[in-house]
Amino acid sequence: MDNALSGWIERLGSKALPAMALTRQRVLQLLDSPNTTHADLQRIIARDPGFTLAIFRQFSALPYPPREPVTNLAHAIALLGIEPTTRADRQLPNLDKQLTGEARSSLYDCYSRASHAAWYAYSWGHDLRLGNPEEMAIAALLHELGEMLLWTYADSDMERVKTLVRRGMRQATAEEAILGFTLQQLSLQLAEQWNLPPLTGQALQPTGAFQIRSLAVMLASALARESRNSWRSEQTAELIELAAALNGLEPDQGHAYIHALTAGAARNLSGLPLPLTVYALLEPCPVRSMGPKQTVKKALTSTPPAPAVNAAARMNETRAATKKPAIPKRLPAATDSSRLQASLSRIFRELRTTAGVERVMFAMLTPDRKTIKVKFISGAESSSPLRQFQHPMGERHLLTLLLKKPQHIWLHDKNRKQLLPLMNDQLHGTLDPRGFYMSSLIIKNRPIGILYADRSDDIPLDNQGFINFKSLTQRLCNELSGNSESNRPSALLTDRGVV
Repeated sequence: MDNALSGWIERLGSKALPAMALTRQRVLQLLDSPNTTHADLQRIIARDPGFTLAIFRQFSALPYPPREPVTNLAHAIALLGIEPTTRADRQLPNLDKQLTGEARSSLYDCYSRASHAAWYAYSWGHDLRLGNPEEMAIAALLHELGEMLLWTYADSDMERVKTLVRRGMRQATAEEAILGFTLQQLSLQLAEQWNLPPLTGQALQPTGAFQIRSLAVMLASALARESRNSWRSEQTAELIELAAALNGLEPDQGHAYIHALTAGAARNLSGLPLPLTVYALLEPCPVRSMGPKQTVKKALTSTPPAPAVNAAARMNETRAATKKPAIPKRLPAATDSSRLQASLSRIFRELRTTAGVERVMFAMLTPDRKTIKVKFISGAESSSPLRQFQHPMGERHLLTLLLKKPQHIWLHDKNRKQLLPLMNDQLHGTLDPRGFYMSSLIIKNRPIGILYADRSDDIPLDNQGFINFKSLTQRLCNELSGNSESNRPSALLTDRGVV
């Protein structure tokens, strides 16, 4: 583990997230009532990341913790007993008393996003019968655990990160510049150290995008964050379209469904001092059309929340407002060319969002395998040499070596002297010698081309961007190899959407 990250893990290891005053008040009232059930406590605690975290962390301190993971609050409270819940209510810091100013408002904002995300995740898990939607809610509620803790105990560092982001720096790059690691990495390490429910950690790793439950948590968190910024942005519209595809809905139905869920979240959070995004829906939000061969952007953002776990009754209100068609068992088959174009369009957009790149190119081998030339490109100006990229494959150079097996390259300061000699004058004039990412695309043991990405400005590429680039390259290879099962819910995320 990196020294900076390990230092913060040690520093935060004994710290608690503050609870909201209303949560503590209502928990105390429930504890004083002889008719209170575990489900009653769950309903109140599950809206509060601080109180929820405190409950689950108590299992790590037990001399003989349960052999099987505890994945929902009602079960956790039942196993622990009332006394630990009472102790948590008595000992947890009060958010309003512990924090002031920007730190307090920022933590309330985190808690709001977490609670909205948890409502979305629970609702999708419940409606799609994904199993244990309560765990999905917990994973979404604690998805931004690292950011919550740093606003509580290192708000000056978080202010510096925000300043860099306002100046145009990518979020993950700003976090690494100030902290030496990303907030997603911090959240993951803490989730593992505190033995939080397994899905919490799975949804904080890139591989989580390949599992429908963890992907739903990632999407819920991303949607809560983007919609908090704006319901009218392109990013929010794309995330809603992805949520629609996940739930087997057409785009217009998807917008209505998410808006209804957001109204349900507001009812569930009534009384808490949290910003509610439902009020921004009073302004009309443009709906983007989606064609039959288009495909949806998959939301992974970084980097990496949950609540009203007792949402079953309220979900009846949501379903009454928006009736959803059954999820299709099988989607229409696409031609090879449309499948390639759809996958590349989606991957290009995700790369520009999550890997910190501006220009993305897919160069494909010609049928005679003697030349590699640009097939699809995004983000490059019309005069850019990258748009006319074409190179013979006969001689020994960087591209021929790359296509010998599945591999990835990140050109940066430390390896530039080794890699630049493998680039002839033609490659020097086309590829960016300051830095780029490049991967071979090998489909069923047969090379088909390369994926290339760079920036046009002087902002350097970073390691987190390279990790996301490699992950998306592998996903593209898997999709083009036909590994996705079109009759599974997760296949909706690769076969439908918007180009």
